[in-house]
Amino acid sequence: MNETGIIKILVIEDELLIAEDIKLQLEELGYRVTGTASSFNEAQELAVAETPDLALVDIMISGNKDGIETAGYLKKHFEIPIIFLTSLADKATVDRAKQVNPDGYLVKPFNTNDLYTTIEIAFSNHAIKKDKPSEHDQQSGSFVLKDCIFIKKDYLLVKIRFDELMFIKAEGNYVEIYCKDKKFLTRSTLKDFLQKLPAGRFIQVHKSYAINIEQIDAIEYSNIIIGKESIPISRSFIDDLKKQIPFDF
Repeated sequence: MNETGIIKILVIEDELLIAEDIKLQLEELGYRVTGTASSFNEAQELAVAETPDLALVDIMISGNKDGIETAGYLKKHFEIPIIFLTSLADKATVDRAKQVNPDGYLVKPFNTNDLYTTIEIAFSNHAIKKDKPSEHDQQSGSFVLKDCIFIKKDYLLVKIRFDELMFIKAEGNYVEIYCKDKKFLTRSTLKDFLQKLPAGRFIQVHKSYAINIEQIDAIEYSNIIIGKESIPISRSFIDDLKKQIPFDF
């Protein structure tokens, strides 16, 4: 099953009832929980197996390594946003947690609205730390992480993997994002949206179209074939395409 758009979250919490409650809240919000871990070793195994997009980490967990050390490992090896789950903690613990540079905190107990808001802010914070996005990026709610882009859809951030993104079509002040089996709409100009994507992989071929060159099936004199779609090529953009894929008509 294609999972375009489903954000994967790893929950690290050693109190089983709390972990299960968080899992249910996340699924109610539309996220997919890759698993719940109660220790560093379990978190490491789940992260390697599932490659989550974000982790919720209780600072105090069982085992030789606490949540702060676990978060540090996830930050280093997976470069994902980290949200610490905390109860009342002493100053020394809080100071250690700050050194990991987390993307958000949730103080127990919290509700579903708190959870949703903190996750959205965490993605924003993480993107700002990595890429220093423009004011327009922050206002539109689009964030680029690793091999994917997150866009706002209704009340959720939706994940779109670059290898599933086929082409983009401009529609006024919006762009339609065409993936292998889904289509998304987000507020942006084509130019601004392209600036967020990897240069060279995504290029504009028409005033209203940009494509993922890895998705091209065929090139005709005035069209590019991607799947069942025929994308027009403008003469003004053809030289840019030839730089990536040499051809001669």
